[in-house]
Amino acid sequence: MHPFHDKKQWQAAYRAATDALERVRARELAAMTDQDARRIMQSLVVAGTPWRERRDWSGLVEQQAFFHRRKTS
Repeated sequence: MHPFHDKKQWQAAYRAATDALERVRARELAAMTDQDARRIMQSLVVAGTPWRERRDWSGLVEQQAFFHRRKTS
């Protein structure tokens, strides 16, 4: 028989695991240096180039075309 058939037992085990993980996370964050934080932030990869709004374009024409296609479909 699976040890977590009882809902209350499963919830208690889940809470205990969550609390333990939060304590580990808090210790790791407390031990992190500014250098570590900087290295982690620089290692993050952006999926694509950041989106920048074009100054000469509002998107209104494309939006109107999109809504017009929706009405006729």
